[in-house]
Amino acid sequence: MYKVVVIGGGWSGCAAAVSARKAGAEVTLLEKTDMLLGLGNVGGIMRNNGRFTAAEENIALGAHELFDITDRCARHVNVDFPGHKHASLYDVIKVEPQVRRLLKDMGVDIRLMSRAIDVEKRQEDPVIVDRIILAGGEIIEGDVFVETTGSTEPCRQATK
Repeated sequence: MYKVVVIGGGWSGCAAAVSARKAGAEVTLLEKTDMLLGLGNVGGIMRNNGRFTAAEENIALGAHELFDITDRCARHVNVDFPGHKHASLYDVIKVEPQVRRLLKDMGVDIRLMSRAIDVEKRQEDPVIVDRIILAGGEIIEGDVFVETTGSTEPCRQATK
């Protein structure tokens, strides 16, 4: 079984964790804060503009779980306002605990308050990352590393 380490617990990181578990991997999700979903906890908007098409395509491809949660937690659906069509506005207070529960139920090892600060690469092939070092010194090993820090500060060493 492959060990997948996802760095960043926003929407992309959570989606990567769900996909990796569905593929049969052992998954560890690292998030530097005390909550999942990152900036998804700020706006609470889904299915607007391009996200509408992306959501429907992902659902059709079998990746429905996260969209099911936002749909269940939507306070308003099919809202049209300047710059946005078909928007759903979800309750940010309800979504994060449900996403966390989904990931735990799927067997994802969620590590909150875990900031990745460095990487160690294989000696025989220094292009390949072997492990992640957390701010407290803990080392997380894996076969595959997925960096999904998005619009916040990425792991400095992993991006060099």
